Amino acid sequence: MNNDSNMTGLLKQQFSSFWDGFTSIILSKKTAASKVTVCDLGRMRTVLLELEKRPGHLLVHHLDIIKNASQDQKPSLILKPFLDGKKFRKDGIRVALKGHGVVIRFIPFPKMKADELRSAMKYEAEQYIPFELNDVVLDCAVVEEALATDDGVKMEVMLVAIKRQELEPTLEIFRNLECRLSVVDVDILSAMAALEYFHPEDFSRHSGLLDLGTEISTLGIVREGKPRFVRDISYGAYDLFKRFKTRSNLADEKIESLFENNETLAADEAQAITESLEGLIRDLRVSFDYYHDQSGQSKPVAKLFLSGVVSHPTVLKALSEGLQIPVVNMDILPKIKWAPGVDPELLKTNASLLPVALGLGLREE
Repeated sequence: MNNDSNMTGLLKQQFSSFWDGFTSIILSKKTAASKVTVCDLGRMRTVLLELEKRPGHLLVHHLDIIKNASQDQKPSLILKPFLDGKKFRKDGIRVALKGHGVVIRFIPFPKMKADELRSAMKYEAEQYIPFELNDVVLDCAVVEEALATDDGVKMEVMLVAIKRQELEPTLEIFRNLECRLSVVDVDILSAMAALEYFHPEDFSRHSGLLDLGTEISTLGIVREGKPRFVRDISYGAYDLFKRFKTRSNLADEKIESLFENNETLAADEAQAITESLEGLIRDLRVSFDYYHDQSGQSKPVAKLFLSGVVSHPTVLKALSEGLQIPVVNMDILPKIKWAPGVDPELLKTNASLLPVALGLGLREE
């Protein structure tokens, strides 16, 4: 694979019980600072976070939640007032990617050494991803050393491909801001790292994680401390809001306030949200069935964690009833402390939006 001169594909460990980190694109040299700056770019909300990992907890030094009032406004213009070097450092920023240009596959592969695997994957990956190899940045890791298949014992390999067309706009944002990126990761893998840190018992068992995005949601499944399944679903907060508006006839401002503040709903409003989630629930059921068929796992996923731009109790309830498993928000507050300048209410009310950013900050370079 031909990488850009300033870009090196590098496998790092992110899940402490699995490997020391996971797929990332490391740009330029590493930063040795104990504090890390994370930017989780979103179309509805962008999270800027400076944190430090300490024994037993994470210390948040700075936090801003930026509302993207104009979807057509360039992200660099939105970020510029914040990344001025006074609060958030411009050197060594970490970001994560999500979208149709990011593909994760779990594939059986003949047993071989790590260096041989990387070399072989350059030639074999194209049959597993819907892109030309010259158009992507690749990384891979062994999930299972001995996987029984019809063709004998093989390795199970997690392959990650990021389309350059998806990556380059993110790089350009920070070039325009004269910032240096240190890590580019994948949203769902960062959220899984947060799940391991905040809910280690669930991570070591059989759990799901739904990262609800603005336009695309991603389902990830972990089993016995390892990622086992990832699938994108073309349903996001925009779809929920649009369907809810049609059924409720509420104004956009009221809908936004309702979800932002987790307001109590009237019975007909709660029913409208439940009906608006039917498509997502149907897609999740299909995804779970596909996972069980492919993995041979008869035991169901025990719990589904929700992260992202929506965390309303009615949404959790509707998903729980529709999937017939507990659906909960990630409980991050017991392991979070914050500096005096951080608004605790801002952190608490946006807790469901933070797992990707926190997981990205947790990973080792």
